[in-house]
Amino acid sequence: MHKNLEVIGQILEFIRHRRYEQGDRLLSERDFSAKFGVTRQYIREAIATLEAVRVVERRSNSGIYLRDVDAEGSIDAMVLQVETGGVLKRSEVADSMELRRILEVQAVRLACERCDNDDLEFLANNLEETKKKIDAGESIAVEDRQFHQRIIASTRNKALVRVVNSFYELSRQRRDIYFSDLERCQASYEQHIEIFEAIKRRRVGQASKCMENHLTRTVAAWEILLSTQRSDQIEDDSE
Repeated sequence: MHKNLEVIGQILEFIRHRRYEQGDRLLSERDFSAKFGVTRQYIREAIATLEAVRVVERRSNSGIYLRDVDAEGSIDAMVLQVETGGVLKRSEVADSMELRRILEVQAVRLACERCDNDDLEFLANNLEETKKKIDAGESIAVEDRQFHQRIIASTRNKALVRVVNSFYELSRQRRDIYFSDLERCQASYEQHIEIFEAIKRRRVGQASKCMENHLTRTVAAWEILLSTQRSDQIEDDSE
């Protein structure tokens, strides 16, 4: 792990361990530096990152304070939490799954209108690679992500691309688990074919319906998987 991410992870774990609440004053840069045995420059960079994603705030001539993460924490903050070894609450997983489904259903509608021949060629090749992986008994986690991300990219909406891609960053480890099951790989592949055919024919309603069904099935499968978790905190979802 990059040193900066390591320090951020240490600070986040310290906050969780000490059970800080909204508005609580945290340690100073000097105290964090002494506690973790790193230079103040590393602490300063870590705090700046946590400020950017609205986890903490600096108050002039006062110190560093914890913000109301539940109310104001950004998607970037959730990604950062997972990247540094933290976990998300079950409610956060459910919320992110719901939002991702809403966004991707709308995205496929735009893709039908805006995708070009390069996008269609990429998706066709992706399906071929996916089939090869399945025939070889291998996971299609990478190919699945590429398929969905290309659809998002074909909307030509950079803000949408950034938001949805964040969900895939949240779910990297969970996706590895999900696609370790070859039956789920096969089901996802077959649903991708349906989505691709609808996009290729510019059938907006059909593409939207196929994507909705695809993600609904994925959520249902994840609800079963997550029900086996004993803790109320896990990493994240996705398909």
